[in-house]
Parts: sequence; structure tokens; C-alpha cells
Amino acid sequence: MSIFTIQNCDAFKRPLTLGLLAVVLLSLVACETSELNNPTARSDSAFEVEPPPNFTRGLLARRTVEPLYPLRAKNLGIEGWVMLRFSVDENGAVINNTIQTIEEQPAGYFRTASITAARRLRFENTRGETVEDVRYVFRYELEESNQFRVEPPSVDIQFRELLPLRLITPDYPPGVERQGIEGYVIVRFTVTDRGVVQDIVIDESEPPGIFDNEAIAAAARLRFDPRIVADVPVQVEDVLFRFDWRLPR
Repeated sequence: MSIFTIQNCDAFKRPLTLGLLAVVLLSLVACETSELNNPTARSDSAFEVEPPPNFTRGLLARRTVEPLYPLRAKNLGIEGWVMLRFSVDENGAVINNTIQTIEEQPAGYFRTASITAARRLRFENTRGETVEDVRYVFRYELEESNQFRVEPPSVDIQFRELLPLRLITPDYPPGVERQGIEGYVIVRFTVTDRGVVQDIVIDESEPPGIFDNEAIAAAARLRFDPRIVADVPVQVEDVLFRFDWRLPR
């Protein structure tokens, strides 16, 4: 039986080492050439992820909404998209307290603007019943990509619509949930130039009177980024806001 020792390997140790070095160098050159010829192969940016398609459960959009492009994202030259999930009532309106963010690319820029836009969507609901798990995508694309700016512009903001900063899900009144009652309340109020809600009144409720107190209490806790006109925050009257009470499915 032959036993090889370190001394026995001296005869071929040097050429073997040189051969391995050559193989490694050739591999590195091949990888570098591949990356240069295909630069997208090494890019894993979230901005390149394609948004998923809408999933409207057979509903037809009766009113589509173009969301307000967030000023911060616009100034930084950021594009992206947000997918929301929500339920649509029998009249085709989005149920506000069901709106959830499923995915956003990139995170942290477009969520609030998308939720605000989703509340204004309307659908043709021929089923005559609540449709759940509707998924809708809002896309944000800049018109001229070569106009990106890192610093905010010095021009004034001519107009910006109200933006909700805090959304409230009201509780069921005591005993009402056990009775299996569902409903909604539309409140009307004023948003001050500081984004505070005041002068709350009931505009519509179904069933009448059951959820009114909870709706008023929830509306008082809402907060907004105020409307801006000619770079000045202004008060907005007759703002309508809907609260819905739905039993777990």
C-alpha cells in the first residue's frame, strides 16, 4: 500500500497551483464580461418591479381617480406604485375602513395619496351586494424623467387637496354587534387651516340613529394635511366622510 506524504507531492505541487490560478482568473474575466454586456443582470432595484394587475372581482370602474402625486416623491424624482385591497358596497362605493395596503414600491412615498384616491373610486356593482377583496393599483409616473430634482423647488405650492393623516375605525355601539346589525354614517364637517375637524353634523345614516354617536366621536379624531391654495393653508367646509360598520365574514 502506498502512502503519499507532503514530500511526495512536491513534484506536481507547483504546476497544479498555477493551473488553479489560471482557472480562477479566467472565471473572473468571464463574470466581469457578462455583467458589462448585461448590466441589468446585477440590478435588484425595487423600482424595476412591475406592478401586479388590478383584481376587481368582475366590477367595472364607473369613476377612476388620478391620485395626487406626493410633492416629496416628485421633487426627488421617484416613481412607483401601490396596490390596495378593499371592499365595495352594493352601491359601488369603496368602504373606507376596509382599505389596506397590500404592496408598495418603493415603500413610504405613495401610500397616503393612494388611500385618499381609493376613497373616491366608484364601481358598477351589478351584484347588489358587498364585494370583498377588490385589489386596485395606483401608478405614479413622472412626465419628464430628465427633470428630476434632489432639492425641493423654490416655487410656491399653488394648490394641494386635503390629505388624511389619521384614519379612524369606529367601534360598534354596545350590544349592536351582537344583534347582527350593519350600517353606515356619512358625516359633514369643516377642516380648519390646521387640519382639525370641527362643526360635525350627520348628513346620512343607515339605520338611522344607531351609529351616529360613534361616527361623530370618530370624526372628531380625524386629522388632515390642510388644503393649500397659493401656498397658504385654507379652511374647507362641507367635507363629507363615510364610516362603515361591517360584521366579520
